[in-house]
Amino acid sequence: MSARVTMKDIAAELGVSINTVHKALTGKAGVSESVRAKVNAKAEAMGYHRNTSASSLRRKDINLVFCLPRASREGAYFFRYLWEGCNRFEQEVIDQGITVERVEFGVGGYADALEQIDERLQVGEKIDGLLAYTPGDDRATELLGQIAEAGVTIELVDGDRPHLDRLGASLADYSTAGSLMAEQAANLVHASGTDTRVLLLAGDPYTDSHYLTARAFHNYLREHNVPWQVEDLTGAHAQVKQLEHELNQRLKSSEAPELICSVFAVGSELIADALVSANKAGEVMVIGNDLFPESALALRRGIFTNIVYKAPVSLAYRGAKTLGDYLLWGKTPAEPVQKGAVEMVFASNVDRYCELAGI
Repeated sequence: MSARVTMKDIAAELGVSINTVHKALTGKAGVSESVRAKVNAKAEAMGYHRNTSASSLRRKDINLVFCLPRASREGAYFFRYLWEGCNRFEQEVIDQGITVERVEFGVGGYADALEQIDERLQVGEKIDGLLAYTPGDDRATELLGQIAEAGVTIELVDGDRPHLDRLGASLADYSTAGSLMAEQAANLVHASGTDTRVLLLAGDPYTDSHYLTARAFHNYLREHNVPWQVEDLTGAHAQVKQLEHELNQRLKSSEAPELICSVFAVGSELIADALVSANKAGEVMVIGNDLFPESALALRRGIFTNIVYKAPVSLAYRGAKTLGDYLLWGKTPAEPVQKGAVEMVFASNVDRYCELAGI
């Protein structure tokens, strides 16, 4: 028997998106009648049969909202890969009656995005599940609580707030990320035979992935009696210009750091740019965080020594699937907090990790 024809097959034949095929075959709005007729004709010709086994076990369709930082501008280095994980989940369930809506927000806009979702619920709109970025302030946390009280199942991504009424949380093992970075840093500096000045771009203290990674970095050095002079530069996406200025000042100093580490993706890109501008690329050891085209290139060119990889595609996919499985089948995760693996990337294996990340 030949393989079952899927919406993806029909989309490829017609040169349209899977979402267009889905809307046409399920009678949803958003496509013209001519496109709907063309899709239905192609589906019939190809022998397509909609998978109704999932919908027969449900009493209603599932409406999901994914609310995560935008994938453009400062989000291009890390958040775009969270969205890629969401996209992979959406394609997987596109013929199972699950509707996904994307809500993206920029720096400082999370609470406003959540407030709009809450207002929609207050006027009776049906939202079954929310895949939400972990809040970093009281207002966003309060709004997520209100959304949960309205009956929406919430799965958090890239951090956790156990006191919230959430299904669970999908995150990387940040303690391992910080410890792994510190251990590799100690290996690198030990080879030079000197105590050293270290600069750590410690990120936003209110963002789980930044704070917990930086804390683990310091804990490892303290526990292993590493006698370094470590200076933290705090600040993240909203302080890019300030971080850029301070980083350039440190590199121009007569006491420039011999090792620079970053706990977040934007910080990694700032380091690479600053080293190139100061003509110090390859002179300072660097351990960056997160894999994206620019950081991979910096590793290949010897600007970076290593990169800590936290697999954001898998992280977001895992969170979305947990939410979908619960709403679709009533399946609860064995553990509410699911931590993904963290690994160290070298120039010799960067191509393999780029393939895994879809870079």
